[in-house]
Amino acid sequence: MPDSDNASLARTLALIADELRSLAHNNLLFTDDPYQIQRNRRVLELAAQLQSLADARPPDEIQRIFSQDLGYMTPLAVVDTAVIDPEERVLLIRRADNGRWALPGGACDVGETPAEAAARETWEESGYRVEITRLLGVFDERLNGAESGRHLYAMLFAAVPIDGEARPSNETLEVSWFSWESIPWNALSPSHHRKLQYVMQWWLNPKTPAYFDWTPWQPPGGEAE
Repeated sequence: MPDSDNASLARTLALIADELRSLAHNNLLFTDDPYQIQRNRRVLELAAQLQSLADARPPDEIQRIFSQDLGYMTPLAVVDTAVIDPEERVLLIRRADNGRWALPGGACDVGETPAEAAARETWEESGYRVEITRLLGVFDERLNGAESGRHLYAMLFAAVPIDGEARPSNETLEVSWFSWESIPWNALSPSHHRKLQYVMQWWLNPKTPAYFDWTPWQPPGGEAE
């Protein structure tokens, strides 16, 4: 099977696993029936096995992650930051978890705004303090090739550096500035190709509208009468 077909199949399996995980967790919140609890826990186990077919993690590890989720399931909010310096270079970090290059970013913490999270994650992962200047878009990571067992909404911000110097962290192996011509496209972390392509498009044309994923929504059962 061609690599593109394998990637498409893995993405489909991950989407199905994520929806099964969400349904099972939400069902567990609203039942005291021991049989329903047993069935939905089994659904979680099957979702973890399905997810393990889509990435390299073993089912036990995925099931442990799935079991840590508490409360009603909704997508997680994460941020990525396109920091561009006066020389028109973009800041990238090489992630410790997969060895690939990416925009600095991560999950939002409770009590901070998305923009604050973007600035904090950039500092933690790169060593640079930045000023957030613009929201560029919101990406549904299910549609973006992200390697995650969870449904993520990624808010992409633009920023300019204030001060600091490149400093790897426990999450990053390297930190470097890249011209548009030198971006390591073949070594980017999944989900960052489309984001960087959009950043380049916006940089060349600042009037480019904010990005969002859109497919026409229909009520359950089709068109309303």
